Amino acid sequence: MPIKLYKFGEAWGLADPSPFCLKLESFLRETALPFEPVPFDRKQSFSRAPKGKLPFIEEEDGTVVGDSTLIIERLSSRHGFDLDGPLDERQRAVSLAFRRMLDEHLYWTAVHFRWFEEPGWSKVRAAFFSHIPWPVRPVVEAMLRRRMAGALRAQGTGRHSLDDICRLAVEDIRALAVLLGDDDYFFGSERPTLLDLWAHAYVAEIVVPPIDSPLKNAVLGLANLNRHCDRLQARLYPSA
Repeated sequence: MPIKLYKFGEAWGLADPSPFCLKLESFLRETALPFEPVPFDRKQSFSRAPKGKLPFIEEEDGTVVGDSTLIIERLSSRHGFDLDGPLDERQRAVSLAFRRMLDEHLYWTAVHFRWFEEPGWSKVRAAFFSHIPWPVRPVVEAMLRRRMAGALRAQGTGRHSLDDICRLAVEDIRALAVLLGDDDYFFGSERPTLLDLWAHAYVAEIVVPPIDSPLKNAVLGLANLNRHCDRLQARLYPSA
């Protein structure tokens, strides 16, 4: 039986609008592990999620596992995969630090531009709320935006000025480009490592959706990150 992958689904020409869902699906594709995407159900998907978030998986034996990073660690251990096998101990440490940067910092700056700046909010609103009946839609939108604003403030990004959010995000993006350099894959590997999957997910979520932002401008000005994103997209999602 294939692994059941619970995610949001295709949007804006990507396999998923969430970088967490996208990097997990990329891992499943890179390792050729059989999986079956489960259609998103806004009433049931979150209620089944062990951590209240997507993505999560249901394994062949019925075990349900949440959190994309923990899922990748579990599947790597269970099935004998080590995408970071070509890396030495120092490179593994750098990879881990950059993956944490993307998950715990760059992600939140991108959330800000999707949910609280234009044209991001208008694009998100049209893509994900238009199916909700009009009398209820404004209430749902306001509730979710308040919840997202609370999460951003608790994490810290929501306490910064717009200029500071832009500057901090661009620093992350430029650091990623410097680390990649002229290599096809990070650390000169001959095939994608975990950081390649993470970088593709975050860069693609910035440049592919029809949302202009300082983040997109920063990425588009870095040719090596764009080539890397295109390379991973062609490798993992050739029919997209």
